[in-house]
Amino acid sequence: MAFSSLKESLHRVTDRIEDYSVSMAEYYKLRLFKSTMKGAISLVNLLVYGSLSLFVMLFLSVGAAYWLGTFFEHIYVGFLLIGAFYGIILIFMFIFGRKIIERNMLHKFSGLLYDENDLDPKIAAEKELNEYQETLFEEKLPDEKISN
Repeated sequence: MAFSSLKESLHRVTDRIEDYSVSMAEYYKLRLFKSTMKGAISLVNLLVYGSLSLFVMLFLSVGAAYWLGTFFEHIYVGFLLIGAFYGIILIFMFIFGRKIIERNMLHKFSGLLYDENDLDPKIAAEKELNEYQETLFEEKLPDEKISN
């Protein structure tokens, strides 16, 4: 009788371990899918808004270059001034903007990968272990009452 209850307990343990490993595999699949989709959505948004912003900047720059060209009576001067303006912005971005951009990108993408709503696997494993220990304790109590 003791061997059969031990055998049943071992079967339950192996079943729980199998269920836990399947659940963890599914959890990581879902988390990977969620992270991939968030990344893909962010990429599409970046491409759409970036291309629209590029067109706006292009037309504003061409308009400003023509306006400056008519102001200085030579069209090429307007284009040179606009080109110099963007060159100065580029130099400042190389000097000061790299760390700011890296920090913002790291913060944004870490927020995409790790949500506050996600359950930490360590916490999930501890919760599963506590539930299993409670089940073992509840199953052990009736056996002790019968043997007493």
